[in-house]
Amino acid sequence: MKSFPRKLVARLVIALEIAIAISSAGATAAHARTDGPAVPPQVSTVATGGEWNTAKSGGALRVVIVQEGFEHVHSKLWLEWIAIGERDERRLAARVLVKELSNGFSSVRLDDRREAFSGSQIRLRTANPYSTEDNQDVTIEAGKPGQYKIVLQPAR
Repeated sequence: MKSFPRKLVARLVIALEIAIAISSAGATAAHARTDGPAVPPQVSTVATGGEWNTAKSGGALRVVIVQEGFEHVHSKLWLEWIAIGERDERRLAARVLVKELSNGFSSVRLDDRREAFSGSQIRLRTANPYSTEDNQDVTIEAGKPGQYKIVLQPAR
């Protein structure tokens, strides 16, 4: 029987250990990718903040921005009311498409998440994908779940 030099055997053992570690990490990474909720690739922004309150419940607000189109990218904007219970359990109380900003003539973005939410108001920046001069700030005033109003602001 032929014997191999100790250094060669040690290198082979180390290479085998590395291969096993990489293989195990790959299996873990593949598993981790399938554990979370699926988010469509068109979703560019999800942000939670602010608050809403009614006599019976309350919670946080969330915006979901989806980018569509190719040459002239435009947005669809959803506003969601997340109810937060006494034991910090969370559930979706309402979700609405903000039609005024989801008509194909607005590209919506949330510039600074810390400043975007203030109480029941959400401040966003919009641009017309067909014009470079039509930028404006928009404030959404959230009411009870499912209700909102748009307040246009002068451009910055």
